[in-house]
Amino acid sequence: MMLSEKKMLFTKTSINIPIFSFLLCSLAASFYSAHIKNSLETVLHDYLTYFIIFFCMINTIRSQEQINRVVKAMLITCGLVCAYGVYGYYTGIAIRDERLVATFEYHSRIAKYISLLLPIAVCLFFWYKDKLSRLSLSLFVILCSFSLILTMSRTSWVAIFIAMIFIGFATQKKLLMAVFIGVCGLLIFILPSKFITHATTITQVNKLFTSKKILGERLLCWKASIAIIQDHPLLGIGPGKRNFRDAYQRYREKIKTKEPSQKKAVSVKRTETQDKEKTVTKGIEKLSHAHNIFLHIWAETGIIGLLSFLWLFATVFYAAIKSWRFSSGGYEKMLLLGITASLIAIFSHGFTDSFWKKPDALFLWYIISILFVVIHTMSITSKDKRGKRIYEKDASYH
Repeated sequence: MMLSEKKMLFTKTSINIPIFSFLLCSLAASFYSAHIKNSLETVLHDYLTYFIIFFCMINTIRSQEQINRVVKAMLITCGLVCAYGVYGYYTGIAIRDERLVATFEYHSRIAKYISLLLPIAVCLFFWYKDKLSRLSLSLFVILCSFSLILTMSRTSWVAIFIAMIFIGFATQKKLLMAVFIGVCGLLIFILPSKFITHATTITQVNKLFTSKKILGERLLCWKASIAIIQDHPLLGIGPGKRNFRDAYQRYREKIKTKEPSQKKAVSVKRTETQDKEKTVTKGIEKLSHAHNIFLHIWAETGIIGLLSFLWLFATVFYAAIKSWRFSSGGYEKMLLLGITASLIAIFSHGFTDSFWKKPDALFLWYIISILFVVIHTMSITSKDKRGKRIYEKDASYH
């Protein structure tokens, strides 16, 4: 486009500077890390990819028709993935540890994928008036909701609950909240006991930090991450799975030897201990993040990287809420509301998981890109309308 039009085309957005700031912080942390090559690969192959998606979309998508096509394509794709997932769940080809995974490796990944697109579909349902569109979106919502239940991802259940309550309050649709709460109550009597038992652990606040069934390895992971941050506060240990895995294994063992509850476990029979250690070691070797987005970014890129990350997403949230509140109405307003709810859902995941890795972050940046494309097209439209009014006034004066 720049070559054909012979001019610099680079759309200015409020997150351009925060993006470059975070990239620079990540690069600085990479050169400080123990595995420089692994860190640079993560920054250049992962982080840079997220931002390239953003800049490509914001600089090439120009009309509401294009936005509408992209959104429809994303929803259709998600619907097909969920349909395959449900089929695969009952045939055994898309299931892992009795949880739906569909085309993903882990249940948490498809759960986050659904959490990003489900709020958008719900909001668009209220905008479309024709029966075919409403029927299609209704089927999509039912299919995705059922798939989300089959993932048995408690974090996603809570995230979607928060997102739906937000949509209900934002649209002032008491019926939506009543239906949503009613469906949740109905599921208690319909779903098999294993789903209900799994869901009830969410409300067991008194057992939150003592039961391994609720948090699992996460509590120890958080403690290790805080210890890593204390030892590497400024630039962290560097981005990349290998850096965190190696550091976590070291710090985990140090914390376990210091804790009294862990010392008592030494008296267990030798054979049982060896079996457990083998199982745990396999899990640790796969652990590549801090199970908390803020601890994860802080541990990898230090306080400077965390501040640039917070600056980036604070700007994204501000842009989403401001544009939704001040938009005149119609398709854009409901789409912006859905995107805002999606961002709330994904950040709700961030308290017990990380979404700053492929493919989670790729889907997130498609959503963020659509957000800023909508904002940009709305600003162009409003300028055109304002220019037209000025021209008409000038013409009538003459």
